[in-house]
Amino acid sequence: MKSAVFQVRIQLDDENDPINPVHLCEEIQAYLNSWHSQLDESTDEYQDARVVGYKFEYDKFLPFTAQEEY
Repeated sequence: MKSAVFQVRIQLDDENDPINPVHLCEEIQAYLNSWHSQLDESTDEYQDARVVGYKFEYDKFLPFTAQEEY
């Protein structure tokens, strides 16, 4: 079995509700359930790909906008 890491950067306004990472995992799992499965050779049964964890943090990256000339 192989493992994949999926990263995404989400931009939102300060007025938006906070992001619910569990809900994002549930939505990704629903997508995987409907589109991706693989054969488990030990049982000869197909298994859906699974979300097995998540890491969520707000980006501490500070944007830089260059002036036209220095």
